[in-house]
Amino acid sequence: MLVGSLALAVGFAIYDLTVREIDLSAAASQSQYAIYAADTGVECALYWDSKAPALNGVSSIFATSTGTGNAATSGSGTDCNDQNIVSRGTPTVPYATSTSGWSAWAITANSSAATTTFTLAIPNNGTPVQTYCAVVEVGKATISGVLYTTIISRGYNTCLSAGVTRLERTLQVSY
Repeated sequence: MLVGSLALAVGFAIYDLTVREIDLSAAASQSQYAIYAADTGVECALYWDSKAPALNGVSSIFATSTGTGNAATSGSGTDCNDQNIVSRGTPTVPYATSTSGWSAWAITANSSAATTTFTLAIPNNGTPVQTYCAVVEVGKATISGVLYTTIISRGYNTCLSAGVTRLERTLQVSY
């Protein structure tokens, strides 16, 4: 009876350890999806920030202190991941419940700085089948005549906000 109880206790301990390791590995893989979504948002912003002068001769496609983004003239082809980041708009169902700040191109500005915000959805048709999201803020500030840029990209492992474990990972680039 003693040996049987001891074997059962060891078995339960091994089972508990195994379940915890599986949960930990699942969280780690979902964390990777969130960081990849954030990286996609940063790369999109960097690409369009560097490409804009070739398109329209201005310093950036993103808003500076004027409060208007230069995407108004060249935004029709401003695509990342096959999505126009300027006219993205409200997501389709079931992503409409997203609380990640899903919005079209939004600009907030004052006399020396502006922030442009846009959202990307990154579909994954592999395993697991889910859509990742990134909310990207591109801030531009003029300090002593020099234009500084900060890109903050928040990546999410899912676009849904209800009933799932939602992870957020953030990347920031400044130059």
